[in-house]
Amino acid sequence: MAERTIRNEKQLRNKRHWQAHVKALHQSGLSRAEYCRQHNLSYHALTYWHRKISRPRSNVTSLVPITIGHFKGQNPTQPDRAALKIILPGRLSVEVSDNFSPATLSRLLATLESR
Repeated sequence: MAERTIRNEKQLRNKRHWQAHVKALHQSGLSRAEYCRQHNLSYHALTYWHRKISRPRSNVTSLVPITIGHFKGQNPTQPDRAALKIILPGRLSVEVSDNFSPATLSRLLATLESR
């Protein structure tokens, strides 16, 4: 248990260290590369922490009800054409056909939320 506490404290110190650098970077007006050169930091590490810290922290996921119909020019008898396409950040998309399984889609969305 003591090892876990020590590890958590180290992680917290590391996070605070990078939070301070990300804040200082924003206030400096320098490019990320120049800031790293001046402070002898890894560009890739600062980029990682910049993304991690700057990412919006919304734990609330909302689903919006929509009516699914056939798009103009779409043939309803084509089974391999998606009736719905969900595009998520990070080059991820989900295509759902007319005869999808609601339970499978629900499990997929729950899995994506926990990423």
